[in-house]
Amino acid sequence: MLQHAPSCTATREPAPPTAVIGRFVPAGLLALAVAALTLAPTNGQAAQADRSEPVKVQADKKVTRYKEGSSVYTGDVVIDQGSLHATGDRATLYLEDGELVRAVLEGKPATFRELDDEGNLVEGEALNADYRTADREVILTGQAWMTRTGDRISSDRITYDLANEVIEAGDSEGGSRVEMTLQPRNRPEED
Repeated sequence: MLQHAPSCTATREPAPPTAVIGRFVPAGLLALAVAALTLAPTNGQAAQADRSEPVKVQADKKVTRYKEGSSVYTGDVVIDQGSLHATGDRATLYLEDGELVRAVLEGKPATFRELDDEGNLVEGEALNADYRTADREVILTGQAWMTRTGDRISSDRITYDLANEVIEAGDSEGGSRVEMTLQPRNRPEED
């Protein structure tokens, strides 16, 4: 049986500013999470602790298809789970036995922000974000970008493997360029 979290009274926040990601660490987008950012556990436990928090969804309209195990939310969609905060025009949530197994967020753009497992803020946006909880994978498509600790990656497609901390950007046909901006890190001074 499907279970849905009650709506929350969060207000929609503006899309995150274009900042800049060198080393991405696990963060659940949508869980988009995607994305995407409320309760802030201690550093080293934020994203992991978020998964045990309830998913709260706010939208103008909701249609649930119990036989399919899906709910479609449309109109100014806001999703919150722990530190995850995601927004979009439309979200489709797929549940099995009351557990979120996939979330697809669409928007112009869809946005997210969340604290990762090390307590760093991860932000991003794309026209589409697909979070697959079983695979622990987030796929951002359409004018996608992500930022963390001042670093930024952008491409038409970004795949983020949360379990293995691997990011793949671009496509095999070469139709999408990848742009990466790495900020200098503090290095110890030599004598």
